[in-house]
Amino acid sequence: MALITTAFMMILTLWLAIWSIDRAINKNKIGRGITVIGQDVGGMNPSELSDVLLSIATSYASTPVIIKSDLGDIQTTTGEVGITVHIEETFKKILELGDVPLVVEPFHWVKNLFAERSSPIAVQLRKDQKFKLPINPSSNTSEAIEPVWKVENGQVKYVNGIPAQIFNEEAIRNSIFLAAATGASPIVVNADFTEIRPVVSDSEAADFAEIVNDLTKSGLTIIVGERTHTFSPEEVRNWLIFSLEDEQPSWVLNKPLVRGAIGDQLGGVVADKNELPEIIVNDGELSIVNLSAKACCAEDSVDLIYESILNGASSVNLQLIDITDGMDELLIAYGVSELISEATTPHPCCQDRVTNIQKFAELIQGTIIGPGDSLSLNEAVGKRTKAKGFVEAGVIANGELTEDVGGGISQFATTFFQAAFYGGLDIVQYFPHTIWFSRYADFEGRKGIESTISWPSPNLEVRNISPFPILVWPTWTSTSLTVSLYSTKYADTEVSGQRSSMSDQCEIIQTTRRRLLPDGSEELDTFSAKYQPENGIGCNGEPTYPRPPDPPRNIGVQAGDTQVTIFWDIPEPEGNFDITEYFPITSYTATAIPGGNTCTTVELTCVISGLDNGVPYTFIVIATNSEGDSEDSEPSIEIAPEPDPEPEPTPTPEPEPTPTPEPEPTPTPEP
Repeated sequence: MALITTAFMMILTLWLAIWSIDRAINKNKIGRGITVIGQDVGGMNPSELSDVLLSIATSYASTPVIIKSDLGDIQTTTGEVGITVHIEETFKKILELGDVPLVVEPFHWVKNLFAERSSPIAVQLRKDQKFKLPINPSSNTSEAIEPVWKVENGQVKYVNGIPAQIFNEEAIRNSIFLAAATGASPIVVNADFTEIRPVVSDSEAADFAEIVNDLTKSGLTIIVGERTHTFSPEEVRNWLIFSLEDEQPSWVLNKPLVRGAIGDQLGGVVADKNELPEIIVNDGELSIVNLSAKACCAEDSVDLIYESILNGASSVNLQLIDITDGMDELLIAYGVSELISEATTPHPCCQDRVTNIQKFAELIQGTIIGPGDSLSLNEAVGKRTKAKGFVEAGVIANGELTEDVGGGISQFATTFFQAAFYGGLDIVQYFPHTIWFSRYADFEGRKGIESTISWPSPNLEVRNISPFPILVWPTWTSTSLTVSLYSTKYADTEVSGQRSSMSDQCEIIQTTRRRLLPDGSEELDTFSAKYQPENGIGCNGEPTYPRPPDPPRNIGVQAGDTQVTIFWDIPEPEGNFDITEYFPITSYTATAIPGGNTCTTVELTCVISGLDNGVPYTFIVIATNSEGDSEDSEPSIEIAPEPDPEPEPTPTPEPEPTPTPEPEPTPTPEP
């Protein structure tokens, strides 16, 4: 027993001695076996530990953070959250881990020789950093989506609302902070968010749809004077527009649709004679000149229909308008009450083409295009003739400027086209000019929004897509043409874009028009125009119509003995286009009438011989190029060859008399 006790005391003494020596050696150092985030710091002095903690703090900012939610995971880092390592507090925690009472310190020393101790880190939130989720899931919205109502298969139905889910970013940040304090890596937390419900619940949306279906289940019978029409439940429901007013579901009537439906079924004006209204415009004011009766219906008609539906009534009586109540009411009832579109193009004063433009405008003025009807300019006016008051003026034929009866009316077509284009009418047929004229630009100066017309083609035809009649009212001055369209505004129309490109030497303009209809739908259509580089020249730089030259001009003649000298001028160019520049004249041929004697030359004069003196002749000249002969020129004046006059005989001079010499005087002898 004594031996055992002695051995125990020796071991104890040795243990304490070794502990004391190790304690002295590692005084002021970190305890053995201590780790921080998996990094061994045991045995380090304070300076070394500070360096290690600084390195840990630097790299800690990239520690992954995963925020889990039903809408998807969001990934960030501790640095983005604003969590940093508190070096001083972490230092203290490490020291505290090795700080034990002296009496038990030897036992801890033995234990730590074989065990590892992990020290937690101290973290802190940066107060100067406001945390924002780096990526919001697509379904995270700040406002709830309210239910919507629509008419489908004749029934009012609804689409459920969608709650909004707003993440509580501060609560998420605190959760990340608490998880970070445990030393976890990566840090995984669950998202904290608040759900915001729609103002109108799904059950309230269903109740509202049921109420509206019940209010309209019998349709609506509308009584106007002696006429009655019953609109089906499906038709009535299609008049409704749904919305939220003061956070409550509500509905109103689509007034243009209701007025159009009444006009279609109940005939608009109720007149004492069976004829359409004759509408005129005087100083911009609309008036009806041929009816003295009543019209359907009063301005408050749509309001009465609304009240009837709201109260569950199955019928409603609408008041007729007496003309004496005011022309505006009658026009509104008929559907022609305002200017919906207008276009103006300029022209020089007093040309023949202006006569044609104004005559065409006069023939179209007052035309009414009914709902769904079309207006064809060629059908409305017919062939342009002198009997109708048209005259010869410039036209474009085969890509060149020339003359024809009715020339110039394409300016009316362009002006009418622009008014119809911006008035929202369908363009059924159109054909742009092949040559661009700056006077045909629209009110914004755009090219390509124009059309030409000729007989029998090309034609310009438009269609009225609205439920209201459209009055066409052209007016003119000596220097401009205006086409005004009167109706009830139906479609908002604009140019959504234009694109210009080149096809060889031709410019192509593509214009896209956007029409916004009353039901909220949008329609796009595209119009194309191709313009030649100049009059008579096609896209390939060649004449658009290879042909013989025009006839020579100003034929002159001079008579001789059995012959006549003919002289002329070259054919007149057509505007700025001269076909002879592309197909030169190769010869001229003059012909005598009667007799048919000819002369051919490349000059502008030649002599026809073998004619009978004293016989009157006229002469025509044709020009020839590679494409053939021109038409005959205008004939010359009538002239007859004459023989050269006989030469007058030279008179014989009379002999001059020989002068008689005077006798010389006899000299007197001197004495």
